[in-house]
Amino acid sequence: MVARALLVLALTAASLAAWRLLQTRAARRRDTASLESIGYRPGRPAILYFSAPGCAPCESVQKPALARLEDSYHGGLQVLEVDALERPALADAWGVLAVPTTFVIDAAGRPRRVNHGPTRESILRAQLGEVGAAAPGIESPRPSATARRTSDGGKRHGTIA
Repeated sequence: MVARALLVLALTAASLAAWRLLQTRAARRRDTASLESIGYRPGRPAILYFSAPGCAPCESVQKPALARLEDSYHGGLQVLEVDALERPALADAWGVLAVPTTFVIDAAGRPRRVNHGPTRESILRAQLGEVGAAAPGIESPRPSATARRTSDGGKRHGTIA
């Protein structure tokens, strides 16, 4: 009985490790050149935000949080909104399965964090700080891995290596 439980645990761990490896490789292959087609300017951090018409959380939660965040950066942050229904190939290339989905992109144009579902301004601010994009005059919090896990259960937010 114990041997079976250990076998199931080992198979589960191996499956999760393989899934994470595939996700990391897929993230590295994302077409960052497509960012320029939607207005990305290299040299400044960005948030790539996928939404769709009729998405209530996009309108009531995500857009206001992104507007406040963009205002606090005084032009030092790019917020790039993409309608996933108008640009399905781009959404597919970035692995978007649901809206809202946000990607935190560093100043070099590399996607560094992904958030599935509505994401609070404080989490996005912390993620921007982690990739070296602190807002002017605002000290960016650097939450520990434990704090991030407990705040949202580790289910919606991820790191892209």
